[in-house]
Amino acid sequence: MCAKLGGIPWAVDNLPFMDKPTMICGLDVFHATSLGKKSVLALSASMNNSATTYWSTSVVQDDIGQEASNSLCTGMSAACEAFKRSNGAYPAQIIFYRDGVGEGQIEGVCRAEINQIKQALSGLGLGEATKLMYINTSKRVNTRLFAGAPGRFQNPLPGTVVDADITDRDVYEFYLVSVAARQGMTTPTRYTVVYDSIGASPDKIEALTYKLCFTYYNVSGAIKEPSCIRYAHRLAALVGERGGRGHDPPQPHKGFEQKDPSLYFI
Repeated sequence: MCAKLGGIPWAVDNLPFMDKPTMICGLDVFHATSLGKKSVLALSASMNNSATTYWSTSVVQDDIGQEASNSLCTGMSAACEAFKRSNGAYPAQIIFYRDGVGEGQIEGVCRAEINQIKQALSGLGLGEATKLMYINTSKRVNTRLFAGAPGRFQNPLPGTVVDADITDRDVYEFYLVSVAARQGMTTPTRYTVVYDSIGASPDKIEALTYKLCFTYYNVSGAIKEPSCIRYAHRLAALVGERGGRGHDPPQPHKGFEQKDPSLYFI
């Protein structure tokens, strides 16, 4: 009830990067919809220094099954404006988590979205003043991690990070186990840093990612991905699954809503 009324039930202390105005964003696309199988793209962006209050918006994309976002530039501009209204200044750093992009789609999808984010920052007059980190998140991986002695393997403890040996030496990535498996084998989540102008040490990125897994207020513990991604996923699913039920479906439009958004939880 606290979260539904706009409160903050709990927060994680000592989040890395938060010594400067930092906006943490999550982006996800929902395909199987009741709107003629059009794709629904949702964006969430944190509005405070504990990354517990989010501004969010969604857009129905015209192309069926489209994964890439053609409206991200407008959405990021609106998110930065909302951040300025809440904090009195534009974000000095943006950490962007992207969900749902396969390894073979990074060049075609992620690179285009990075260019759109840069375009949004340039349009606001920020340019290189606002640093950007873009992280692709993959939950469907074949990699498995084990703990314990040979012959007595067990699941690794939550918070286990692997960023060497089994990772691609030419790619900036790491595996994170954020939840304990109650049954069966745990599956790590792979995070690939596609673009980074912040230049922080990997341990800070890994610590931030793990702590963000604890701030999704529908679960009292941790989830498999940062909360900003889960909020974006819930919003995209809400619009995609229920947008056309009981009334005429909303018409697809180009760009995000430009109305003054309110802060809320999903």
